[in-house]
Amino acid sequence: MKHLYLLIILEIVVFCSIVQSQTWVQTGNTPSGGGITDLLVRSNGDLIAGVGSFNWPNTAGGIRKSTDDGQSWQNVSSAYICRTIEEAFNGYLYASIWYYPQNEGLYRSTDGGDVWQGPSYSVPSGNNIFSIAVKEGTPDYFVFLGTREGILRSTNSGSTFQSSSNGLPQNSWVRDIEIDSSGLIAAATTNGLFISTNNGDSWLATNGIPASDTTVFLAFDYPINAGKGDDVRLNVGTQNGNLYESFSNSQYLTLTLLAVFGGEVSGMAVWALKNLNEKRHGVATFSDGFYSTSDPLVGFNKENNGLPENPKLSALTGRVVSPRTVDERVDMYAGVYENMVGGAKIYKKSYIPTDVEDDNLTIREYRLYQNYPNPFNPATNIRYAIGNKQFVTLKVYDVLGNEVATLIDEYKPAGNYEVEFRSESGINQLVSGIYFYQLRTFDPLTNSGRVYVETKKMVLLK
Repeated sequence: MKHLYLLIILEIVVFCSIVQSQTWVQTGNTPSGGGITDLLVRSNGDLIAGVGSFNWPNTAGGIRKSTDDGQSWQNVSSAYICRTIEEAFNGYLYASIWYYPQNEGLYRSTDGGDVWQGPSYSVPSGNNIFSIAVKEGTPDYFVFLGTREGILRSTNSGSTFQSSSNGLPQNSWVRDIEIDSSGLIAAATTNGLFISTNNGDSWLATNGIPASDTTVFLAFDYPINAGKGDDVRLNVGTQNGNLYESFSNSQYLTLTLLAVFGGEVSGMAVWALKNLNEKRHGVATFSDGFYSTSDPLVGFNKENNGLPENPKLSALTGRVVSPRTVDERVDMYAGVYENMVGGAKIYKKSYIPTDVEDDNLTIREYRLYQNYPNPFNPATNIRYAIGNKQFVTLKVYDVLGNEVATLIDEYKPAGNYEVEFRSESGINQLVSGIYFYQLRTFDPLTNSGRVYVETKKMVLLK
């Protein structure tokens, strides 16, 4: 069995906890079906579950809905299987449902999942709809379907569909489609990850994922603070249990391996706790369970407490709940596919904020992290943390010890920070080679406070 590791090895540093991990607890009732295929939690707390059948037609699949946090479930659609569910920008729900012996098709609900209309499109016999994505537009909007025969696109809000696979290799099963806030579209296929910048007219292959691995799941990671649009990241999970990351400033065309898990990635999500300036990243895997972190560069923690042994996690969803102005929490839901009667179990886990009485949460350690990406060209990001208000300098030197850039030279309160370094900025246009960046903290006015110095190496490749 594979175990989680990071390519960048960091010394473990313990910070004060901002969110507290709770155990997984099974919901009060279990949706009927053989297993969970997809999960969606809406902003009002309603849960929508796609389920598969078992020993069809004895135990049907379809769509189940709960309005009381899983205490009871309504069977709103009985079918062979509901493969995936998507919520559009206008609140409409879309799902791929197979009402056997009819062909699998695209269905829509305009009332929160109580009634499903359609099919607006049916795939031919032998084809399936694995993924759905909706791109906002007025008066018409785009609907994309990922199938075992490529991508289908509707430019008229789902009324008609045509093939949209220009640039995709033949026999590409499209497991997931996601659209970022700028309109770029990413497609995870059995032949690699592809990006479209023109609404699916054509697709570009990305670099960094070996052909032997299959991309299966996508999730965008947006910055908490406004004004950092170029820092949007795309997380890509694969069949071999690998997690990759790419950035919007490269149009997501180059990916870097972040972590390896012990099973196929079956779900990913990033939740932003804006009031706490904190994120929670979750990764579900099939057969190895759940991993979570507030920072993928530091590492993921395996968190299976409360889950079955070797849990077959098949879906992950969640939402940020703000019961009061300051307090926030993340409610997560994970579904399993046990392929048996009663095998569509759902588990809930919450991350509850702690230490919120003091808005200035104290970080007790100092740390300079390895830059990423590394090697880089032309830009890289440097993260650091300081434990108390200090005067901070962050400088870059060449191999001869000459200073080539000053990135930070000011007082900073305790906290986590990130700064970008560009090789073409400033007077000197840097050449390829090894450089060093150094963090120093001190208080020159009072000659007090902790003095901290750490230096790390980075490589510029042009």
